[in-house]
Amino acid sequence: MKVYDTVKKVELEVDGTRGLIQLMRDGRQVDLYLKEKKSDEDGYMSWDVEHWSSIDVKRFIRCYSLEGRVLGESTGHNIYDLENEFKPDEAAKVELS
Repeated sequence: MKVYDTVKKVELEVDGTRGLIQLMRDGRQVDLYLKEKKSDEDGYMSWDVEHWSSIDVKRFIRCYSLEGRVLGESTGHNIYDLENEFKPDEAAKVELS
């Protein structure tokens, strides 16, 4: 999977989802630019970018942006949640920051 590193200004080849999870564990943030806007099931919040980072080896946090504005909401996830929630293959663009 091709990923653009916004810090080093280079494009990297990453070993799919597993490689991105390892990069988060190593202290990097993974930004998923979605193909279309998403909303939660209650219609409370909408977003078009997900910012994923690691708290520790098994815990992760996802923050959200909409149209270039960072939202105040975040969600916590464990390593097992990532199978259902972390979907870089469905993103229009993936970046490291």
